[in-house]
Amino acid sequence: MITDSNNNIYVILGCGPAGIDIAQKLCEDGDDVVVYESKKEILDQLKGISTRIEALDTDPLQAMNPHLESASAVIILEKDHDKNLQILKGVRSRYAEKYVLTVAGDHGETEEMTRNGANQVIVGSDSLAKTVLARLSLIAQKRSMIHLTREVKGANTNGLAIFMQDNPDPDAIASALALRCIAGQYEVDSTLYYGGNIGRQQNKALVNLLETELVQLSSSKEAGEIIPKYGKIALIEASTPSKNNILPVGTVPDIIIDHHPTDIDTIKGGFVDIEEKIGANSTIMTRYLRFYGIKPDPRLATALLYGIKSDTMGFTRNTTPEDMEAVAFLSPLIDLNLLKEIETPPMSSETLDIIGRAIRNREIRGSYLASFVDFINDRDALPQAAEVMLQLEGVDTVLVGGICDDKAHISARSRDPRVNLGLLLQKAFGKDAGGHSTMAAGSIELGIFGMTSDKKALLKVASDAIKKRFFSVVGAEFEREGLGEHSDYE
Repeated sequence: MITDSNNNIYVILGCGPAGIDIAQKLCEDGDDVVVYESKKEILDQLKGISTRIEALDTDPLQAMNPHLESASAVIILEKDHDKNLQILKGVRSRYAEKYVLTVAGDHGETEEMTRNGANQVIVGSDSLAKTVLARLSLIAQKRSMIHLTREVKGANTNGLAIFMQDNPDPDAIASALALRCIAGQYEVDSTLYYGGNIGRQQNKALVNLLETELVQLSSSKEAGEIIPKYGKIALIEASTPSKNNILPVGTVPDIIIDHHPTDIDTIKGGFVDIEEKIGANSTIMTRYLRFYGIKPDPRLATALLYGIKSDTMGFTRNTTPEDMEAVAFLSPLIDLNLLKEIETPPMSSETLDIIGRAIRNREIRGSYLASFVDFINDRDALPQAAEVMLQLEGVDTVLVGGICDDKAHISARSRDPRVNLGLLLQKAFGKDAGGHSTMAAGSIELGIFGMTSDKKALLKVASDAIKKRFFSVVGAEFEREGLGEHSDYE
């Protein structure tokens, strides 16, 4: 069983159908669950649901029980009221501050439970599981807010360094600005850092129109020299130092807030909030602003709404009810004219040229398309080119690559529900690639090939290798249907 200090751990005493539903949903959300139940058939069923469930039939109230000690909340769901009351008294006598949620059959039982220390009593009904889960969600969010506050305030007068993903997009920028706003509530100064470039027109417009200062760093060494100067450091829209961010390998951030899929058990940090099911990081930050009672000013509200809109491709990709709830909260607060200016900046001639090269150099196999656009200065043009190529009839998955700063960079888009681009790119190109199921990116070190003076040969080697790996992992290496034109890499 996983016992990472950043995970929520729930103890359920007594189970039944409602308890099984609750345990399963908590595990799906990435929480850990310990269930104490005497019925073997229920224990067996629980063990088959998830490795995050530990099903036990031992006495949970033995002194200094480690599971009760570390639990975020204790849920008592026995059918017998007297037994529930006995367990409640036992838990409360040992753990005076532990949050305890239980059930009752009527008003009289509810009052008795409350008198004996229950924090929340739910009158049993068909919607018991739904009601309990809603309450636990609020408990978890409050716990997260307290933990985040502790980390932010811990920065003291030394300040908070906020590191974003490399080549930060609107979602990352807006999220970092929201964290800076939260830090400001506690009079903690913060500075925003990033690696790579801000090249895409909308991203440049966002930064310019918000009149915000972002500090560009050139290397992880430079970032490493900055870190000791601050009281705390945060990593936003990334979770692993050095992977798509400028932080040195081995850095342990004090705050990590992200929504990209990752192996949560490998992430190390003081406060860690990684919510893969949420469509945009700005949604998570909007939730925190609301919990803190902070009303974002029009510029921040506009940035957050645009962050959600851009990361969900206009609410058509990975959009959850919470994303839409955040949009509903932000909409009355935004500067509509500012949003229009951000969304419709002029396209640079280089971006237009890169899109043209992507079209000319495309290779199509079945519903998969790959293109290589030679040497580029603006890496942010790659996702724009990929999005244009995805509009081609019969094409469902696209990868576009190019060489910039001694690396081959790739960007991919898909509308095929069978494809998980994040996992696919990791399989094809290693740890420096990944992302969501419908959008992903990565970079590949050129190694000794990057030092060659024969640029034409370098382009061919890089292009052929990237296309071959891509078509191989999607199972299209032998398909030649609809083969597009190739350039001769002039």
